[in-house]
Amino acid sequence: MTKLIYCATPSRLLKSVDNCIEKVMDVVTAEGYAPLHPFQALPYERFEGNSRVGRDKSMEFCMRLVDVSDELWMFGISSGTLMEAVHALDIKKPVEFKFEYFDPEWKKFYEELGPKYGNPLDGLLEQAKLL
Repeated sequence: MTKLIYCATPSRLLKSVDNCIEKVMDVVTAEGYAPLHPFQALPYERFEGNSRVGRDKSMEFCMRLVDVSDELWMFGISSGTLMEAVHALDIKKPVEFKFEYFDPEWKKFYEELGPKYGNPLDGLLEQAKLL
């Protein structure tokens, strides 16, 4: 069965990884699943960067996309991806980590941002032997 995978990706990676969105979606497709990338579904200039929509409403839309997805895969750590992961965990969606190629500094960002969200990934990261 094909699953719909929400691709939680920090916007800062768009500057550091060439063709980031395409490469993230390629990882999901290579596993035999269908990618749902928020930057493709909700383009910045029409959503978060649009004063009539803005960040808060855009994040609400992201949560709705997480709701319809089968799983959430994290390609890095940011405030937004942590919010998405917390929501996924709250609604019992599986969360997978795909940091290795995309976000080599993920630990630094998790140490900085994790406490703000109650360190929601600690158990999963330990289970995955990433902490």
